[in-house]
Amino acid sequence: MIVQETRIKSSSGHQAVSRHVLSGAKNESIRLISGSDYLLKDWMKEAKREGIRYGLRHIAFNPSEAMTDQQLSDFAGDICRELGADPERMTFVIHQKDGKTHGHLLLPEWQEDHVLSSKFSWVRLEKLARLTEVRLGHALVPGRHDKAIVKALKEGGEHDAARKVEALIPTEKTPPPVAAYTSQARRMAERQDFDLPTARRQIITFWEKSENDLRKFRHFLSGKNWHMRAGDRTDRRREAHIIETAEGVLIGSFTRLTKIRMKDFRQLLEDEASKKPLLDLRPITQKSETREARRTFLSQREHTDETTAERLRIQERLPRIVPFKNLERLSPGLQIYFKDWKTEMQAAGSVLNARHPLEKRYGSAVSLDMQTEDVMKMMRQGWVKLRKANALVAEARKALNELEEQKWEFFRKRKISEAEQVLREALAQLAEILRYIVEFIFYHLGLSNQKPAPLQIPVSVEQEVAHQDYLERRADLLKTLLDEKACRDWVKDRCRDAEHKRARLIAQWHEDRAPEVEQAEQMVMQLKMLARLPRRIPEEVKARIETLKRLGDFQGALNEVGLFDAVQRPQVSEESPKIVLHQRSEMERVATPSIQAALL
Repeated sequence: MIVQETRIKSSSGHQAVSRHVLSGAKNESIRLISGSDYLLKDWMKEAKREGIRYGLRHIAFNPSEAMTDQQLSDFAGDICRELGADPERMTFVIHQKDGKTHGHLLLPEWQEDHVLSSKFSWVRLEKLARLTEVRLGHALVPGRHDKAIVKALKEGGEHDAARKVEALIPTEKTPPPVAAYTSQARRMAERQDFDLPTARRQIITFWEKSENDLRKFRHFLSGKNWHMRAGDRTDRRREAHIIETAEGVLIGSFTRLTKIRMKDFRQLLEDEASKKPLLDLRPITQKSETREARRTFLSQREHTDETTAERLRIQERLPRIVPFKNLERLSPGLQIYFKDWKTEMQAAGSVLNARHPLEKRYGSAVSLDMQTEDVMKMMRQGWVKLRKANALVAEARKALNELEEQKWEFFRKRKISEAEQVLREALAQLAEILRYIVEFIFYHLGLSNQKPAPLQIPVSVEQEVAHQDYLERRADLLKTLLDEKACRDWVKDRCRDAEHKRARLIAQWHEDRAPEVEQAEQMVMQLKMLARLPRRIPEEVKARIETLKRLGDFQGALNEVGLFDAVQRPQVSEESPKIVLHQRSEMERVATPSIQAALL
């Protein structure tokens, strides 16, 4: 039996694993023994609420021999007991594929009062698999941790099972079994309709044919439009190479697929670097054929007088336009035109790309948890002061109560009045700190426009009464802020309120700018049409526009485009955008008489 364990992060969500386990398309049948998609979603929410990195534990087990549904369920229960999970809180599904069954067990990482055990979980799961195989009389499957399993079985009193597993350990020192690819890589390949097991068998065949020669192996890979390159790991295993398709689908690591040790692979890389690369003549042949076909085509066109005349006529019609960086090569009129065109395009672009200051400051990628964490860091020092001030209030109140309980002590009244004064000052200081923290949070989040007044400690006598009233009104809030978890929830709620307020302000800002943005979009559309005149514009209109461009009359050329577009769309509703036509410029009035006649 092969057991695979995967921990799913809380940030990833439950949708992917739920689709695979509860509705896998490649299974003949799916039997849901316990659990549901709703439970998976709820367990993810629990993990996020508790601040746990991983939300679900996915354990898949595939027996080498047939097992009944009850036997698979019993094995799932053994896993729950081994990892310290509640068997009542699990989602267990049995898949049937090619007539064989295998199980999928999903457990929540948060078990209501503790986190699911993960210490040496791979070894413990393999131990359960070996015990189940021994109990059911199945053939034992060797694994990576057989030595550790034998030791654990002997300590648990399973000596018979330990002897059988010990027989699987090879006498000679060999590398432990390694999976050719992870289950995650296989799922990714399946989503892209790529058969990963078949590709692995082909790679093994290519390596056998290459006779341990990396040059020949790369040549075989190129025949399938695959290639091998250095991996992206920079922390460790820097020399590891991966094999992927031309579309970027990862097939796997070279050493994992071919079972070559990393030490031997480094030597293969050195041998490959010392040899001359194999010459691949296919690119050279392809370039030669392309060049010959182009030469034949050009020679045929050059000997055709009609084609040559047509090409010259097209060249005369094309405007002589160069990129903006070479403006000095243009005529003075075109230089003026391009500068005006670029200025108008930049002005319209600045209107379309404008963002509200709140969008620039906060952005849309900052989550509520990140905002809450930032606020908690900023208020950390004030929160410490608040707790100290609350402790001083408690001490002062305790001292006052002790004095009131004393009945016959000398100078009792004077001491009580002094203790009451100390309590009033401590309460005023606590209220002042509470006031500053609340105002700071509201001002930082944008819920208040008034900047908080600086702390005034010690508090003046005139403001003591006002501060005590403030503290009485904010008693529940003070209790919330003193508790770190409750304080974090309260700050998160304020961050959510601030986010909604910012969204309303930004939406209103964009709504107010809608006419300006609409006008800028119309200007960009006209400028693009002016830069590259569409084919639907008649030749005489194009000629007028090109003449105005050479004269440097940008406004006149823009008006021509607007006039033509208005003629093409005579029926425009009142709510539809209207193109703004500019007045004819002085340059247009001094144009040639023929152009003036055509314009009129």
